[in-house]
Amino acid sequence: MLSTQRIVKTSTGAVLALVFAPATASASWGYEPPTSESSDFTALCGSEGPDAPYTEPPYTASSTDLDACPTSIAPSTCTGPFCVSGHCAGINPLHEALNSCTGSACCLSGSVVDGVVDVSPYLNRPSGWALSADTSVDGSTNVDDSPGIAQAIECAASLTTTRRTVAFPAGRYVMRTPLRPHYDDLTLEGPEVYPDTEPGDPDTATLVALPCNPEQYPGVIQVSRPDESVVPAIDGLWIRNFQIELTDGPRATANGGIQLNHCENCEVENVILRYAPPSSQVPACKPSNLEGITFAVGAWGTIRNVIVDGTPKGGIYLATVPELNPTLGATVVENCEIKNITGPVGAAGIKILTANVVVRNCEVHHNLLHGSTAYGGHGLWIAGQASDGPGYTGAVPENVVIEDSYFHHNGGSGVMLVSNLASLRPSDISLVGVKSAYNGNYGVHVQAGTDVTFQDLWSWGNGYYGVYLQSRTTSFPSTALRVDNVTLENPVVFNNLLRLTSGSYPGILIEASDITIDGGAFARCGTDSSRGRQYKSIQQKCWKSGLTGAEVLFYPEDNVISGVSTSGNTAPEVATCTL
Repeated sequence: MLSTQRIVKTSTGAVLALVFAPATASASWGYEPPTSESSDFTALCGSEGPDAPYTEPPYTASSTDLDACPTSIAPSTCTGPFCVSGHCAGINPLHEALNSCTGSACCLSGSVVDGVVDVSPYLNRPSGWALSADTSVDGSTNVDDSPGIAQAIECAASLTTTRRTVAFPAGRYVMRTPLRPHYDDLTLEGPEVYPDTEPGDPDTATLVALPCNPEQYPGVIQVSRPDESVVPAIDGLWIRNFQIELTDGPRATANGGIQLNHCENCEVENVILRYAPPSSQVPACKPSNLEGITFAVGAWGTIRNVIVDGTPKGGIYLATVPELNPTLGATVVENCEIKNITGPVGAAGIKILTANVVVRNCEVHHNLLHGSTAYGGHGLWIAGQASDGPGYTGAVPENVVIEDSYFHHNGGSGVMLVSNLASLRPSDISLVGVKSAYNGNYGVHVQAGTDVTFQDLWSWGNGYYGVYLQSRTTSFPSTALRVDNVTLENPVVFNNLLRLTSGSYPGILIEASDITIDGGAFARCGTDSSRGRQYKSIQQKCWKSGLTGAEVLFYPEDNVISGVSTSGNTAPEVATCTL
């Protein structure tokens, strides 16, 4: 039962003015593509190039000693009189189960104006912890703001206005377990946040996750109906203008700082989410299954003006279960920056394992897999996904568009298309105006995909090939569907193969059929060793594919290459059977 004592008091009118104040000029969100570019070799290799003089090395992983990693971390505690009894013990109950009220009975007098609920009167805090930006509250053992905020959400849900809003005034909020705002047409909103907002800015609302049980609920917002397979999806939940700090996460079952399941027309906007543990951690020892922002189980909507910094497993994760939402709407991810995703599993910037997605004007960089021999650390990972169990089919990305985005300094590949399913693969994938540079492996690596188009792709300074189209696999029978019907229009590929110290290699390696390359520029600028080993433009090769002992030799067929120009690279080669 919640305490009736209300220590924190704020004028509702003041908080409404603060939350809905007009935006002032500040830095822009996301990536802004250059307004004009030239693939002329003089411009490409000279001072007008995209980041001349090309002295950056590719971003690569280093080995890490795993023996120092703790097997578990003591959970956050809340033992004071203002904490709910037993709240941090065992499996945490839902907040609404802790409330002594339902519906309009949850509303406090004077806290509601025109469909907006001021959250501050609902906070249960001892007198020494008034709402402020004071970071020392993180170390308290007698502050838990999540049950009080949950009551404010219950109040908002009872209102009859078209859209209900829970307004968070500036300050620091302690979340021992996450909020569950599973109501339609509901907004959670703080004061305006900008991309250059500093951590803990006193003029913003910062939600700090100090999870009692990081294996179960590590984040600040977990949206899910009690029975996702029966009740309708949540419709129109908006989360806006927050800073979020995550301090711990799961090592067994994947979860996120913001986890939206079966949520339609939902939005996450103007949010800066950082992984900020109380003490420094070696990347290989970070919680392996903590994502940043997750749309899953048929969720779709908009992720706009977001920065995700430092989460271990992934930055933005989009997935679905087709049977739970057969009429999946479109998800738009725009004006986002995903960076420093470092951990022992995955460690990818943006992961797309669903259909109907648009990503535009995003920058994804410095993501790196640590302490593992697994292949990961990609900037963009578009992948087929195995089913969630009996009765469910696998999810396959299709109808995906990536526009005007920059993937650089990732430990894996800048862009990766793959599938762990023999009969399903990404399809109808379009990348327009994408740049991929200084990644540890490939600029673009397609291991599985059909009906894939790259228009005006730029790929340079990568550790290995600028583009690798690879049908070869030893994980599936030779009949498995892998790579075909891929088109590259006017690619610009130069100065790749920086990790190799000898030999002559192509900017694009093709081990696939039904490939079209129309136009494009291929170059190696200068003669010094820092410019990589890309001496060839395009090379086609035969490949063997299939399970060990049952491999089949394949020849590239129906590949068309035309209009290619080169500088310091040889002309495109005809297919060979050099294996």
